[in-house]
Amino acid sequence: MRRRVSWIGIGLGVVLLGCGGSEVRQRPTPPPPAVRTEMVQPQAVEIAITVVGTLEPAAKVVVAAQEDGVVTAVLVREGDRVRAGDPVVQLDDRRIRAELAEAEARRLDSRAQTHRAEALESDGLLSASEADTARASLAMAEARADVLRTRLGFTRITAPVDGVVTARRVEVGNLAAARSALLDLAAGPGLVLRVPVSELDVVHLEPGDVASVRVDALPELELSASITRVFPAAEGATRQVTVELGLPQPPPQVKPGFLARARLVLERRPDAVLIPEPVLQRGSEMVDFVWVLDGDVARVRPVEVGERLEGKVVIRKGLVTGDEVVVEGLARLHDGGPVRRLSERGRS
Repeated sequence: MRRRVSWIGIGLGVVLLGCGGSEVRQRPTPPPPAVRTEMVQPQAVEIAITVVGTLEPAAKVVVAAQEDGVVTAVLVREGDRVRAGDPVVQLDDRRIRAELAEAEARRLDSRAQTHRAEALESDGLLSASEADTARASLAMAEARADVLRTRLGFTRITAPVDGVVTARRVEVGNLAAARSALLDLAAGPGLVLRVPVSELDVVHLEPGDVASVRVDALPELELSASITRVFPAAEGATRQVTVELGLPQPPPQVKPGFLARARLVLERRPDAVLIPEPVLQRGSEMVDFVWVLDGDVARVRPVEVGERLEGKVVIRKGLVTGDEVVVEGLARLHDGGPVRRLSERGRS
C-alpha cells in the first residue's frame, strides 16, 4: 500500500512538470521596440557666438589743466553737451595778469629804448653793437609778454572737441595742477563695443561684418552693429583678440557703461546636417553615435560632432541626406535588432 501511494505521487509530479514545461515553451515573443524617426535633410544654418562687453563712447577725451591754479568756476555738469571752444572751467588768473602787466610795461620801455638807440646809431653817435643790444632786449621783452599771454589763456579752459560731459572731476575751490584731469568728454558719433573673441573664432571675422547687439538693461531692444576693426594681436594668457563693433545711432536710453552682448556670425552653411541633441549617444569608448534604420533593423552609426545650436547638434560626418535617424524609443535598441516604426516625419 505505501509503495502504491509513492508511485502515484511521482507520477503526479511528472505530469505537473510536463504541464509547466509546456507553458514556458508557449510564452509569446515580445514585440520589437517601437521607434519614431526623422529623415535627414540639409538645412541652412548660421554658426554664431555671443560675446559680452561694455558700451563705450566712440572717443573718450580728458580735458586737463595746462596751468596750475585754483578753480574759480566749473561751467558744465555731467550730461551737458558742449561744442569745441566752449568754456568749461576757469582758473584763478590774477597772478598771471599782474605778471603780464609788468611784462607789457617792460616791453614798452624796451621798445622806446630801441627807438632811441636806432636814432643814435643812424647819427653815428652809437655803435652797432650797442644798438643790437637794445633790439635784443626788446625781443626778449616781447617774448616774455607772449608767454604770459599764453599762460593767461590756459586759465580759461575750453572744450577741445564736440561731445558730452561724462565726468566732472573738480569743483570750485579745488587746486588744479598742470596736466591734471578736470572733465571727461564722450566724443565722436555713436558708441563702440569692444569684446574678447577666441583666436579660434576671430579668424572668421573681418571689418564690415554685421552683428546684432542686445543690452542687458533693455532686453527687448536689439541693435544693429558692424565690426569696425579687429585688433592685430591676441592677449598672451587668454589667447583672445579684441574685436570692436560700432553702433552708429543708438537710441538715447542706451548709454556708455551698459553691459551688452553681441552675436557674431562666424559662418553660414547652406546644407548643414542637424539632429536634436538628445538623439546623440556616446559609447563606452567615448565615441559619439546615433541610431539609424536599415529597413526595419536598427544600426549604430558613428558620427563626428560639430557645433551645438539651440538644442540641436551639427553633424560633420556620418550622416547624409535621406538617412533615417531614430529620435524616440532609444532605450531598448541593439545593433542589428528589429524595430517597429511609429511614424516618420521630415526634419524641420
